[in-house]
Amino acid sequence: MDQKDIQAWQQEKAKELFAYSNKLLDAAKDLGEHHLAEMQWGMKNAMESAKSVAKNDLAKLRELQDSASKEAVKRAATYQKKVKSVLKDLSEDAADETEKHLDKVRTSLVSWLEDAENKLPNHADKLSKVVHDMSTAGQKMFKEGRKIVNQVADAAEQNIEEHIRKSSNTKK
Repeated sequence: MDQKDIQAWQQEKAKELFAYSNKLLDAAKDLGEHHLAEMQWGMKNAMESAKSVAKNDLAKLRELQDSASKEAVKRAATYQKKVKSVLKDLSEDAADETEKHLDKVRTSLVSWLEDAENKLPNHADKLSKVVHDMSTAGQKMFKEGRKIVNQVADAAEQNIEEHIRKSSNTKK
């Protein structure tokens, strides 16, 4: 890579990092809004419980606690889905960017090897083929790794949903 290519790549990388930092800020904002809603709900619930205790209305307190626990399970499931969605979006974006950069490196390496073939004596074509095969295998492994991570995240989500369903069924 010559100096112009390096400068162009650095400028492109700076733009990508800036865009990615904006995505992270948006994700933090979304999660912060959800946390704020959870805190407001918790404060409202605590105030109602305190009022019931002050009035010495234990039946109302028990009713509030039961409804609060049911609502908390629903809200936790919603929160878990929202966090998973935000993280999955960030993960996909990061993986796509990484894959794009790996492809650029691979292309650069292949072009360098093609230039070197003309300068190196025998076996240069074998060396370039080995490096090309290695970089292709690395790229395939990266894609497979992404698939595995997504499968594990989906399986974890299904396990959590099953657990929530089972716990709500046993309470009934």
